[in-house]
Amino acid sequence: MTSPARASRASVPGGGAKAREGGQSVVEFALILPLMVIIMFAIVDFARIYTAMMSVESAAREAADYGTTLGAGRWQVGPVMDGTVDEMRRRACVASSDLPDYAEPSGTLNHATCTNPTFSYCVTASPGGSCGPVNAADLCDDPLRSEPCTVTVTLGYDFHLINPFHLDFFGVQLGVPAQIAFQRDSTFAITDIDLSTGP
Repeated sequence: MTSPARASRASVPGGGAKAREGGQSVVEFALILPLMVIIMFAIVDFARIYTAMMSVESAAREAADYGTTLGAGRWQVGPVMDGTVDEMRRRACVASSDLPDYAEPSGTLNHATCTNPTFSYCVTASPGGSCGPVNAADLCDDPLRSEPCTVTVTLGYDFHLINPFHLDFFGVQLGVPAQIAFQRDSTFAITDIDLSTGP
């Protein structure tokens, strides 16, 4: 005579196999989950890096554009040139102030200067020429000049990743570093627009 418990187990064909399959699925999911999380964080970090690069490049364009509009007169040595550089730096800092790792010197919150991104500029009277102030002899204000004078703004930015996946294996660095430094620059030609004459 068969007991009711044995009869109920016998009446469910393959019951033990289904339980084993369920356990196997849980183990497979537990093994795959960390890889899926790593891939998700990598996608998020790459998207953040791309967005930061575009923002830094846009800030460099904003600063270089200001330095070239209204002509070579902005680059007269002395207070005029110093004011131009200060305003270019301020515009670059304001344009990049929404970046996640944006930094200013301690105690300042006016976007007049920033330490991340860093700011540098170069004024050249000829392609490939050396940086320096615009001299009258350079004729940068001549609209018929064969090669225009240019202003280049370079911004350097240190980006910190959410999850760096960085390993030090017996002195060998593997994976992605915790911080990525990159530079973006923008070059504009100096244009001379005389606003005093009107349209």
